[in-house]
Amino acid sequence: MKKKLTAEQIVALHIASDELCDIADLTGDYRTHNREFKKKLKLFDILKDDIELAKVVYDGLLEYDNITTKTSAAASCLKLGIYVNRAEQTLEEISRRNDIGIRRGNAEMTLMVWRGDVPGKTL
Repeated sequence: MKKKLTAEQIVALHIASDELCDIADLTGDYRTHNREFKKKLKLFDILKDDIELAKVVYDGLLEYDNITTKTSAAASCLKLGIYVNRAEQTLEEISRRNDIGIRRGNAEMTLMVWRGDVPGKTL
């Protein structure tokens, strides 16, 4: 029987993966980045089946002080249809920043896909 994770455990795992992704991006370690991204997808799979738990988790992640975490959490919120206005606002704020490099582009692309500006793509 699988152990059910608490909201705090999921938040901690998500943040840890985001921090490793940031380091991997800086060093060009795509394997680590991909491995951590897969871990976050597994966390998302848990949350998509429990919207109340997802609300608790993403509420915390949207407030966390890491651009990667905020972008990822906002994209997940849009996918789940929770905190939609807050997620859009978060992505818009990130996409206007000039000091964060490619992570700005990630937020811009997420918004473009969400709004349907990219044909054939959906969140």
